[in-house]
Amino acid sequence: MLICSLIGPRLEQRGVSIQTDIEYRTGPFFVIAVEVNNIDWILLMEHTANQWARQKREWIRDQRVRQSVAASEKNLGNNDTEKKTKKKRSVPEILIAIRRRYFPSRNEVIAYLLASFYQLHFFISLPILQVLYALGLKYSVDKYILRVVSDDIFRYVEKKGMEMQLEIKGRSSQATFMLAALREMREDKRKEEAEVGEDAKPIVGPLMGPAIKEDKNDVTPPPGFSLPESLEFVGLEVDLPVGFLRLRWSLLNAESNFMKDAFFVDLNYDKITMGTWSANENDIGLPKAPDGIDENSFVGATMEYSYLMPKSAFVSANMCYATWEILQYDANSLVIKEKTLTPEVPYGSTFISWTQYSILNTGKNSCRMVCSVEAEFPNGQPMVARQIKSGMRAGTAEKFVLLGETICRYSDAYP
Repeated sequence: MLICSLIGPRLEQRGVSIQTDIEYRTGPFFVIAVEVNNIDWILLMEHTANQWARQKREWIRDQRVRQSVAASEKNLGNNDTEKKTKKKRSVPEILIAIRRRYFPSRNEVIAYLLASFYQLHFFISLPILQVLYALGLKYSVDKYILRVVSDDIFRYVEKKGMEMQLEIKGRSSQATFMLAALREMREDKRKEEAEVGEDAKPIVGPLMGPAIKEDKNDVTPPPGFSLPESLEFVGLEVDLPVGFLRLRWSLLNAESNFMKDAFFVDLNYDKITMGTWSANENDIGLPKAPDGIDENSFVGATMEYSYLMPKSAFVSANMCYATWEILQYDANSLVIKEKTLTPEVPYGSTFISWTQYSILNTGKNSCRMVCSVEAEFPNGQPMVARQIKSGMRAGTAEKFVLLGETICRYSDAYP
């Protein structure tokens, strides 16, 4: 990929070594995870100082050229030009000038800091930079480094007559960014399908069940309430326009076919076999537990199921064997942890895929869902562990988004 081949070498020129992985890719959209492994501060300071000095020289040269042109035109008696040169700047131009002079951006501050420290002896500048980086400047410096090299890539792409949109996001905001981008692309795809007369995904029926009256109420979590921590990589955080109790019934109850006939069908799964809950089979998922049944007893219940995953660009169709376990179950939340085994894929016997669905009741027919994933290597990481993690994150990102979309589609069709 062009951008991957450009980032590494250009950062090496600045004394920065990185590790990259393609987190997700679909059509023209992709997410690249970049981890800064090491920084040669002397080389980075030198490169930044040279760049800072070059920009200053260019600014001085441009100023002199403008002054020279204005003076020559004035000497020639060009009154119209003289009036234009004396014309006062507009308010927006003045505000921009003030911001650039007195309120520099974070990247400008980092660049000035590095260029200034280059003037000091490295016995002084190196320890200070290393301490600042360790204490709180890591995110700002890393983002500055990527922003500078992304500007170089933009110029390269423009010279080639191409167009590109690029954004740098921190790990904490990546899930929201991916969801917005994927939704935009899916909307474009739906418009294209409508133009050529293709039908949207069908609604099988009221698979989420009827609306539940109690979902309209406000919800206030009790003191000390909290959700279990998410797994290593958060693939989706989204607010869903559906009541918590209704969603819980559709996901868990034995009488619900939402997962099998709606979600799994949207994923193009085949040969689906659904098991039963290991305990309280008919009670789990009900809006209200029957008399004499304690909802706390639902925690720890498991359910196994299997399916044939369709072939992709990397692997052929393969069977997957999954187990759901309820980690938290109460009136405010539902947390499900899923263990998936894929023995038929390359290196499938070396890893376990863990996914977690955390659903919070936010009241008034809405809830919040957080989906995360993590890889486990029971016998130690193989040489391809990075590729396995990257593929796992990419596959589950698509799955998480599709789950949210399927829930919204069915709740909108049968409010």
